[in-house]
Amino acid sequence: MIPSLSQVIFLLVLGGAFVHFLLGGARTFVPSKDDDAGAGWAQFSFMLTGALATWFIGILMPIRLYNGIVSAVLLLCSLVLYEWARHVIWGRRFYLAWSNSVPDSLCQDGPYAWIRHPIYASYILAFLAELVALPTIATLVIFIFNAALFTHAAFSDERSLATSTLATEYALYKKRTGLFWPRLIA
Repeated sequence: MIPSLSQVIFLLVLGGAFVHFLLGGARTFVPSKDDDAGAGWAQFSFMLTGALATWFIGILMPIRLYNGIVSAVLLLCSLVLYEWARHVIWGRRFYLAWSNSVPDSLCQDGPYAWIRHPIYASYILAFLAELVALPTIATLVIFIFNAALFTHAAFSDERSLATSTLATEYALYKKRTGLFWPRLIA
């Protein structure tokens, strides 16, 4: 099967979003002196299970119009949320995942007013977009792996915050916000 030009362009955009996460994260997050696991997992996740998997699987199978439309909407939501959150935390010393380091102050602006981990939520949305565009067992496994990976990263960040000088303020913040989705009942 030779993919259409529109499918090739869509695959480049979808796979390119994962490259964007990697490059944007490198410009936004502060690496920790004692742990580079976050950078390694991000590189593996975004390049191998995100960009390369999208491009290779997408070349082998056609994308149905409905799947492409829903995937594009999910991807747009992912990128908007990512950029919104990234610009809100710019310069606030947010660290890479799994670093055990915490920022100097709690961020409750922008999407952080409703959810505690909008960056991780944006990643999960992008992997959901990949699954919707290319519904295969491989992309289902990729989605489950990455949803678990970034949920683990969120819980790791929360454990670090719970034992920091921000613990009391974070506990109150946690009661009124959702993990990846706004809390409907306070």
